[in-house]
Amino acid sequence: MKKITLIIASCAILCALLPSCKTTEANYRAAYEKAMAGRENSEDIDSTIYGKVRREIQKSSVTAPDGSEVELRRQLVKVTPDGGGIRENLRRYCVVVGQFKQVFNAKSLRERLVDAGYPGAFIVQTSEPYYYIVLASTPEMKEALAELTAFRNKGVIAMREPVPFILDATAAGKATR
Repeated sequence: MKKITLIIASCAILCALLPSCKTTEANYRAAYEKAMAGRENSEDIDSTIYGKVRREIQKSSVTAPDGSEVELRRQLVKVTPDGGGIRENLRRYCVVVGQFKQVFNAKSLRERLVDAGYPGAFIVQTSEPYYYIVLASTPEMKEALAELTAFRNKGVIAMREPVPFILDATAAGKATR
């Protein structure tokens, strides 16, 4: 019994003396910074199927009526089940105002848009999957740019890069079947 008590006491003293046994804010900060550095390192993902999908996205830019440059992406997408839309809603040019890895977050933003007066908002997904929240889907680029400009001017939600962008969903029919 004395031997067990001595071992436990020795372990407790060692842990008290060694700073690595204690959880500190500095330890949390170091782990967080290491995780964030790894997250931004895209070399790891380039060797996966997701890297292949990302490389296949065709990107260019178009000029909006207000003179700003807007990214234009051409990518395979399909309408997300329970995402507020149907396949017939998906036209060639989609105004994308949100992008998420989790469908729960995409649905949450869609609900906020519906509450803010955009009942036609719906969710599409890529093969990765990324979930894009489509504010409007139109057959003409000019209409999509007008929708985007009007939405920006209202300031309904705060948008951060990489949104907003225009999605050219011309290849969408291949992914939705």
